Amino acid sequence: MRKIVAILLFLALSPLAFAQEQEVKIEADWGTLYGSLAVPDEGASTAVVVVAGSGPTDRNGNSSLQLNTYAYKMLSDALVDAGYAVLRYDKRAIGMSYAPREVVLSAVFSDFVDDAALCVDYLHDVGYDKVVVAGHSEGGEIALYLALRDDVAIDGIVLLSAAGYKMETILMRQLSAQLMPSYMGLMISATDIIQRLKRGEDVAEDRIPKELVSLFHPSVQPFLRSNLTTDPAELIAKVDVPTLIISGGRDIQVSVDNAERLLASAQNARHISFENMSHVLKDSTTDDRVEQLLTVYTNSQLPLTEGLADAIVEFLKTI
Repeated sequence: MRKIVAILLFLALSPLAFAQEQEVKIEADWGTLYGSLAVPDEGASTAVVVVAGSGPTDRNGNSSLQLNTYAYKMLSDALVDAGYAVLRYDKRAIGMSYAPREVVLSAVFSDFVDDAALCVDYLHDVGYDKVVVAGHSEGGEIALYLALRDDVAIDGIVLLSAAGYKMETILMRQLSAQLMPSYMGLMISATDIIQRLKRGEDVAEDRIPKELVSLFHPSVQPFLRSNLTTDPAELIAKVDVPTLIISGGRDIQVSVDNAERLLASAQNARHISFENMSHVLKDSTTDDRVEQLLTVYTNSQLPLTEGLADAIVEFLKTI
């Protein structure tokens, strides 16, 4: 499982960067994961793996879907400044982590868990005593799965705006918020597609309304089917490593009650909620979905929510 091929040093060129980073390449059976390892000048004994959220979100917290936050890069810099090493990586088929078409079309949720496990193994192999996984949104569920694997050694997890309900429930909530009541027909179509995927069926592209194709395209249906009914609350109930759950009061994608549901099922967790934090880990002045998308999700200059990095650092000190 540990297939590390190279580490190439470079100084990050982003205008937001201040920490020296190493470009890392980690070999998997499908191809290569590319990432950035940022290390304090004085070194570190504990490293954090940042696992990105869903869709084409890269190691920095940006994507081709008009997401431009640099949130993961900002979080990395803050943690490095506090004395911790941080590995951010492009998930398979995202950013520099190119994957062949057949790999993309067959990818299921467990494949992304396997890739994250390679990153944890890599950090142990290069000498870090302790490794903590910080998963954002969908990455939070990946962190939960890692914490339950006997072949992966992690010392704690941080769940950032992570779902506490099944993906089916989250999708239905998000679609309802966007489509109801004006687009009842699309809501009915989406509900039918989700039910068919739950039954293990394929849904042809020509049977998907064009407004929903990006969400239910046949290329992502294997992934959706593999995780639609997994309950994160059932997963966290089995996790025994220290866990920090962080939520935002202005999160338009994953509401605070998700974190509360996780906490209620957890063995060894604490929950911190930031009143004005949005889903992308930055404060918003509004709960309006469209306004947030235009003013927060696309603004790389906004800082992280005040106190977010400090809360994670305090948690890391207990590991």
